[in-house]
Amino acid sequence: MNYTPTVTILYAGILGLILLILSLNIFREWVTVAIGNAAKGEEPWKRSERVQRSFIEFIPMCLLLLLLIELHGAPRLILHGLGASLVVARVLHAYGVGDGKMANLVRVVGTQITFLVLMICSLASVYYALVPLLEKMI
Repeated sequence: MNYTPTVTILYAGILGLILLILSLNIFREWVTVAIGNAAKGEEPWKRSERVQRSFIEFIPMCLLLLLLIELHGAPRLILHGLGASLVVARVLHAYGVGDGKMANLVRVVGTQITFLVLMICSLASVYYALVPLLEKMI
């Protein structure tokens, strides 16, 4: 099989840029605290760290699973749907950790979409692993 994973690489790049933004936000908040100009104390800095930590917990596995199902021939439309959903989910989650109106609801929606993408990619991986085995048995 000689296939270039063009869908996964797109979303890996987009999500990499989001990780960069989240990391720069931590640095910005840290500098604010370090120079003593933080009116709200360390809370924004800790909040930024929580957002990045959550991102780092889920994105590598989701991208790995997305890559694997792409390499096994999952339909491109489905892959784009999963990748775009993951991007939207992580942006919603990052926004939702803030203290704006409806922030908690937005965070929960972002988290649930992330879980849904992880579940679908996991089930698809199991499917693509078992189908060849079942075909050999029949």
